[in-house]
Amino acid sequence: MSINSIGFNHLKVYAVILSLFTITVQAEPYLPSGTRLAMGYYYPSLSIVSNKTDIQVSLNYWIQELTKSVGMDNTYSVLYDDINKMNQDFEKGILDLIIAPPLLIATVFNRELLIDGFIGVNSIDSIDNLSIIARQGIDTPFSGYKGKRLLLPNNDLLAKLFLETEVFEQYNRPLQQVFSKINYSNKSQRMVLDLFFNKADIAIVYENSLNVILELNPQLEKKIKVLKNFPIKGRNFGYFHRKFIYQKKLHEGLQMFNDQPRGKQILQVFHTSNVVICKVSYLDQLDDLYNKHIILKNKLKND
Repeated sequence: MSINSIGFNHLKVYAVILSLFTITVQAEPYLPSGTRLAMGYYYPSLSIVSNKTDIQVSLNYWIQELTKSVGMDNTYSVLYDDINKMNQDFEKGILDLIIAPPLLIATVFNRELLIDGFIGVNSIDSIDNLSIIARQGIDTPFSGYKGKRLLLPNNDLLAKLFLETEVFEQYNRPLQQVFSKINYSNKSQRMVLDLFFNKADIAIVYENSLNVILELNPQLEKKIKVLKNFPIKGRNFGYFHRKFIYQKKLHEGLQMFNDQPRGKQILQVFHTSNVVICKVSYLDQLDDLYNKHIILKNKLKND
């Protein structure tokens, strides 16, 4: 299997972490026998890009190719469909690293068990906004969500909660009572095209994906308007367990990885330009949004 056959962005954090091993341990080529790195992935957030079998094969490929050079003989990955089961295994110390959508990590996992991990970004200073977009002329005033047709991305709790919070705030009603129709989609490009061709009125996409689509199809800009953004570093965050003792060693090799030809090659494959430290504090903004959503939802129940 070639690297190009993997073909999905969500595994870039995985590829980068394993690649760091080949860089950071040059002064100490081999880790102690039995050194373990058990990685847990939340599969639904990856399902839009490949099936479970292909993902597992791809993960095993990276493990076999990139861990043998450091003598790590106990490295493996586990795919989870149940985020609560994943959390239980993390709490028990069965997992050393978790990768999942940030809102799920913020609301499910024990914050005290998390230490800084890794995240792939397009540039060190960039933020990938989660954008609510509408089908209308850029200079046309927005007429509101009432009666509009909505497209939501599959398996993206943050996207739904972000929009729902906006709707709660404006209408004090659930999505089903505000939108005339709600559909789901796996592909950002299809969602933008559906808006352009009048198959939907409102959608939620990530700004980086939207910009790529508009660059390839500049005519779409005439009918696509960004209504509101929620800044987010990435679609999946990665954190180590606090008992994982090799975290600092991996962090020390971060800039070296970004600068070396091997690192740049891998980053190009996964359509990202840098890998940066994913701080636990990045979850604070998710806490703020979630708490606001709960307050507005309780207000709706009480009215």
